[in-house]
Amino acid sequence: MDILTKKGQKSLEYEREMLDRIRHSICNEHKSDSTLVETKKDTDAKVDGIIIKNNELSGIFESKCRDLSLMELRKFGSWLITFDKIMDGKRLSEMLRVPYLGFLYLIKDKIIMYWKITDSYGNFLFDFDVRNTTTQKTINGGKVKRTNAYLPFKRGIELL
Repeated sequence: MDILTKKGQKSLEYEREMLDRIRHSICNEHKSDSTLVETKKDTDAKVDGIIIKNNELSGIFESKCRDLSLMELRKFGSWLITFDKIMDGKRLSEMLRVPYLGFLYLIKDKIIMYWKITDSYGNFLFDFDVRNTTTQKTINGGKVKRTNAYLPFKRGIELL
């Protein structure tokens, strides 16, 4: 698996840094008993984790790290994420009756952004483009043509 390579492990370090900051923010700012629980990183889980608040499931999430600045992301105008991941999160949101969130760590600025992608019933909360494009296959390179979603920058919220 790609997560086991040197680049994969570095990405995992960034992701853990981001998730630790989110955990700290949730618990301290909202004065609640909330936490994030990650899915196993060496499997192809359909989401990257769950959010638990006061001992109840309150959300599911996808988390990604990109070697971008906020200005670079703004210039792109959107966050590219595979459409399959969006649809997996939507289906789980429908089944579990919790919102689906996307967390994005912008490594160059150490900024965390998030998108609330669905409501508790799995309904998309905003429109986004879907296109077949050629992108990098994995963190270790390569190319692949697949269906991607482009979540609008303007719908993202800076968390920290």
